[in-house]
Amino acid sequence: MKQSGQTPRRSRKRTISVASSIETLENERRYVARELHDGIAQTTLQLGLQAGICRKLLERGNLDMLAQELAALESRVQLASSQVREVIAEMRPPRLDPDASLVEYLQTVVNTHIERGGAWLTFQGNLSEPPSFSPAQKLTLTRMIQEALLNVRKHAQASQIRLSLSEDADYMYLLIADNGRGFEPAEVEAQPVARKKAGVANLRARAKMLGGTLTIGRGTDGQGTEVQLRVPKKVIGQI
Repeated sequence: MKQSGQTPRRSRKRTISVASSIETLENERRYVARELHDGIAQTTLQLGLQAGICRKLLERGNLDMLAQELAALESRVQLASSQVREVIAEMRPPRLDPDASLVEYLQTVVNTHIERGGAWLTFQGNLSEPPSFSPAQKLTLTRMIQEALLNVRKHAQASQIRLSLSEDADYMYLLIADNGRGFEPAEVEAQPVARKKAGVANLRARAKMLGGTLTIGRGTDGQGTEVQLRVPKKVIGQI
């Protein structure tokens, strides 16, 4: 009988990775659906109502009011276009060569955060040498940081963000800390699936894909939020 080349441990890792990928995909679908419903769908509904007002004003010959409504209508069209572009941008992976360094990936994420008017961000790397992540791991890690920064921009009302990489003998650590209003992770976990913050669920799923563990909680001073990822060095470059 032909023996399988996979060890049970490697098979389990692959199963966990596939399950985490499916979970992440479902979370992202919920995110897109919510963004379409809460943002674009509401804006287009208002566009329809405003177009109806314009038609009635035209029928009445009220050209002064019509001009004002058309100007407001134009602004709403621009808003809808901006909302669509924002959702597309958040879902698009970084346009980088798979062999690009982790620093290049991080720089792309930071630049995008700044372009979107995000809070002031400082980065600190305390690593003896650049970690040799596989292309898939670099993309997953980048997606995690994108997700965390998006959560800060949308919910935290923060003015400062700290992003850092550090290590010890066995682990590499990623920390994303902000000085915003914070939240209680336990309350989010207790919510029904449909109401949970997709961002938090995505972060946990991507941490599993990396073979790491994720901790989310209040900052050390009780303010803001800290997201910490811990990845065993032995899995870096292996997934």
